[in-house]
Amino acid sequence: MMAFIDTGAWIAVADRNGQYSQEAGRLYRGLILERQQLVTSDFVLVETYNLLLKTIGNKATISFENKLKMIPFLKVAPITMHDWERAWKILEKYSDKDFSFTDCTSFALMERLKIRNAFSFDSHFSQFGFLLIN
Repeated sequence: MMAFIDTGAWIAVADRNGQYSQEAGRLYRGLILERQQLVTSDFVLVETYNLLLKTIGNKATISFENKLKMIPFLKVAPITMHDWERAWKILEKYSDKDFSFTDCTSFALMERLKIRNAFSFDSHFSQFGFLLIN
């Protein structure tokens, strides 16, 4: 199984004082122990690091990034121009939803890589048809 990891899950894993930190820690440890192929995007990591810098600070954010680099089965997939264009189509088609543009790029990437499972606390992933890991 491949699993996409979204910003909210990364935040919950990194910030042990967060709302979902205990649940995220349990789920994340399970994925790591099972050596699941984990995928995230460059856009998600930029969003994650910007939020972590504000909440847990510079040193803790750098430490978190260094830990991520050590996971051999974590792939950071770049958002391609194809993903970018597909994200705009998703945003337009689902104008009744409050998807962020980063959500839409994640959906496009997941479609392209044929990933059905998302480690996320964001209901937008299930609204778009992905399965949330819980």
